[in-house]
Amino acid sequence: MALLSCTDGDRQAYQDITPEALSAMKVSEFELNSDDIRGQIGRLIKSENSSSAAVRYVRNYYSDGNKLIWIDRHGMDSRADTLLSFISQIVETGFKEELFRVEQIREDIRRVRELDFDNSSNSINKVFARLEYNLSRALMRYSSGQNFGFVNPSVILNSDLVNDSNSTRMVYKHQFDIRIEHPTESFYKKVIEVTSNGNLGNFLREIQPKRKLYKQLREYLNNKKLSENEWLTTMCNMERCRWNEKITEEDCEKYVLVNVPSFMLNAVNGDSTLTMKVCCGAISTKTPLLTSEIMRIELNPMWNVPYSIAKGIAGSHQYMQRNNMFIYDKKKGRLPVSEASHEMILNGQQRIIQEGGPGNSLGRIIFRFENNFSVYLHHTSTPWVFNSENRAISHGCVRVEKPYELAVFLMKEKDMNLAQKIKYSMTYRVQKDNEGKNIGSAVKKDSIIRNVKVVPNIPVFITYYTIYPDKNGNLTTYSDVYGYDKRIIKQLKQYVRHK
Repeated sequence: MALLSCTDGDRQAYQDITPEALSAMKVSEFELNSDDIRGQIGRLIKSENSSSAAVRYVRNYYSDGNKLIWIDRHGMDSRADTLLSFISQIVETGFKEELFRVEQIREDIRRVRELDFDNSSNSINKVFARLEYNLSRALMRYSSGQNFGFVNPSVILNSDLVNDSNSTRMVYKHQFDIRIEHPTESFYKKVIEVTSNGNLGNFLREIQPKRKLYKQLREYLNNKKLSENEWLTTMCNMERCRWNEKITEEDCEKYVLVNVPSFMLNAVNGDSTLTMKVCCGAISTKTPLLTSEIMRIELNPMWNVPYSIAKGIAGSHQYMQRNNMFIYDKKKGRLPVSEASHEMILNGQQRIIQEGGPGNSLGRIIFRFENNFSVYLHHTSTPWVFNSENRAISHGCVRVEKPYELAVFLMKEKDMNLAQKIKYSMTYRVQKDNEGKNIGSAVKKDSIIRNVKVVPNIPVFITYYTIYPDKNGNLTTYSDVYGYDKRIIKQLKQYVRHK
């Protein structure tokens, strides 16, 4: 470095010194060479062993000859320290530092600050190349992981093969239908733009998981003496909190949430919560995970018997008649069960329908919302099932313990006249003699209603958390009833640090 000054006084002895005149003083050990740096980055790319989308983007970015992100002719600025401060905290979320090459980045930043270079593996261009590549690699993995999650539930939770001997191709069950965002090329470009021209610290703070449960779990992970299994289960549920859902219950003032592992439903309106037990799908007929909106309440619904059940009772005319069922034929319309054809039921030409009312498998009330599985919340004709601890027993729908209370909750205004009609419609019974004629008390027809619109629609979330707050806000652990934790942990384990 040469310091020159100019005055109006006498001519200075060193006035003619120029940068070119000082070129002979250069020390090659401290000379940055962009071509050498890019060549070193190319070698790092060839030795890369990660196949993650974030790392793949970084590889392609440098392979395509794009500009360096962290290095310029002045060397390296404080942005490297900003990123290092964030990725150094990754151990508090259960991950190992090696995932982001934290130690190598920390050591190379030290070398730059202390000019600790040599003519071998730690030459100035090799150190700067490692920093350029590893900082970008860490930034992309960290930002995409914290903002979207480190595993993709749309892949690992939709991987069960359908048991269909008639199919000539591999078909997978779709069990995860929660709308979530995934990292895209535009996201990675935004990360580079912010790093190059924006406020990196603000960006890294903004992408942190926002859910209150995530903060609870992170504190639980670091402040409790956990077994290895408890540790991994906590990390698994933290990962669920990272998934970038388009809408969560925390975005809503009023909503209904079913957590499958706890077999509980919370209907929340501001500070008040209605809690009840639920029954969910059995292992072979899992309740799908989804987000939707309850649009309509239907009283005394008919039940369109699912194919999986219909094929087993298709020839049992007495059973169908005893359970108040009839046949719907695509060509002939409604038929008595005596005209049921086992073959036509199997090929879909006929359907078995159960009349609404007492004894109907859906109970006396159902809560309808759009979804791709034809599953709903509904009452049940067998209320004693709520006494069981493991309530994974249904064909996919969610049976609710307090259907009348849920119906009242869904009302925008507490219309007591409507509430009374709902209760009457859920409880009236028509007694019939052996010939099917009505006997007993008369039915109040003007008190019977069939449908109630839910206005505005109320968001409904069917979720899967094996660690979740109870009614007092205390974290409680539940069984991994569908084995989803095992799948997520299998993917996460490669990233997890030792306890």
